[in-house]
Amino acid sequence: MKKIGYCIGTTKPHRVNFITEETVRIGQFVVLSYIEDGEEKKLLGMIQSLERENPYLPDSIKTPDQAENIKKFSVKENTIRGEINILGEVVDVGDEIFLQIPKTPPLPASEIYEADPELLKKVFGAKSKKFVRIGRLLSEKEDVPVYINIEQVILRHLAVLAVTGAGKSNTISVLLKNIINLNGTVVVFDFHGEYLKSNLTKNGKRAINIVPPLINPALLKAKEFASFIGIKHNAYIQFRYFRMAFEHLLKQLKEEKGEDWQSYISTSDFLARLKETIESISDPESELGSKIKGRTRDDSLYEVLNKLEDVEFELGHIIKLGVPPLIENIKPGMVNVFDFSELDEDVADAIASNILRRALEERKKAVRSGESKLPFPLLIVIEEAHILAGEKRNTESKYYIARIAREGRKFGLGLAIVTQRPKGLDKEILSQMNNMIILKLVEPEDQKHVQRASESLSQELMDYLPSLNPGEGIIIGNMTKIPLLVKIDKAQEKIEGNDIDVIEQWSKIEEKSTGLEDIKNIADILEEI
Repeated sequence: MKKIGYCIGTTKPHRVNFITEETVRIGQFVVLSYIEDGEEKKLLGMIQSLERENPYLPDSIKTPDQAENIKKFSVKENTIRGEINILGEVVDVGDEIFLQIPKTPPLPASEIYEADPELLKKVFGAKSKKFVRIGRLLSEKEDVPVYINIEQVILRHLAVLAVTGAGKSNTISVLLKNIINLNGTVVVFDFHGEYLKSNLTKNGKRAINIVPPLINPALLKAKEFASFIGIKHNAYIQFRYFRMAFEHLLKQLKEEKGEDWQSYISTSDFLARLKETIESISDPESELGSKIKGRTRDDSLYEVLNKLEDVEFELGHIIKLGVPPLIENIKPGMVNVFDFSELDEDVADAIASNILRRALEERKKAVRSGESKLPFPLLIVIEEAHILAGEKRNTESKYYIARIAREGRKFGLGLAIVTQRPKGLDKEILSQMNNMIILKLVEPEDQKHVQRASESLSQELMDYLPSLNPGEGIIIGNMTKIPLLVKIDKAQEKIEGNDIDVIEQWSKIEEKSTGLEDIKNIADILEEI
């Protein structure tokens, strides 16, 4: 190993200052070596901060000429000082290396060496089949692969945070490819249709299962169906009227046709009867109208009817009695994509909350009784997570996301929330994401929101975020031993982002215009002949 410097000043168990004449890099791994009580100690550390100084060029220099004259005779007097974060004492047991928390500070003047790439490969390499490669160490000259514990991603959840264009889609592609290669199952809430043409494969076959969002209203709770047709959470009177009518109709149909009533009525007839039932509330002599104290709020009643008719007109093609619950369309060992790209936020919330609720219920059954429609662990990837779990939005999905974040690990149900707007995410939910992959973040409010949610994100790591290049990120949490600066692998089977090639499309318009002009010119010539 190459010696690069010495510890200086007062040392602490987790942090030391050092001095060097070598060119070193922020994020670079180093080894501190010293002998204490006759025993050789080796500590692995990471360079956290650096500054370069020349003692002959103080801040009090008055003019550029003075600096130029001093530079001529002091160019070799430049020194680099910095700070090293100690990650642990190196315990080598042959094929594997452990990091043990140091209990005493290292000796001042301890020698500092470049970390041997082979040592780093043992520290950050795969320990079992639970570990998958996500990228390589950003600060090392040699390719040192970084592996993460995929089981901890499922059990402790994950947040992938970055500005647009920083590499979120590539990161998710790498993650999902690794999961399906382990025969894992993933559900994705896709708001932009980015996954519909994805070419992720397993054993040479496409591993994407597109699930159309067909909704069976009979399988929804009143609150979910109300949200689906656009009744807001604070529209208490509208919701009360809708719930009364919806629950009354379901009870009535069971009494008329039995438990299998969906086989005897069409979806359009069901919706027509639902409207009739809602309208009956305005009649004080009707069964439902008699339950209303005081006068019926006709404006609220008509608003419910209008919303129901609007949804029937705009989304009638996805409302269908008799279809099974959406979670029964989930195929094991695949990436199951629920396409929300043509739905507004309220409708997406109603569908997503139903999937989240049923997934939690079925995973509980799987663990407690062994009988379940989801007998396998599951990772739910929520793209544009600020829509469903926003800081200022009270959605139905947000409730179940929070529940899964708290309870999911007991039942093998994991969450991966993905967003370019971290400050828009509910901070309680974000704090439950014990693993994070943070790519480039520029806005200070986004950075602060993330730092408040994660104890592992130090100010030093925060300082890297604005300067990261696409595909570079900070990995923190249970899935890796220590916070790491990583270059994420390039996915061979990438989920495409939704950026448009503007110049190419402009060129096509020009070509079409030119073609039309040529045709017009030919027509003019023929007319003259």
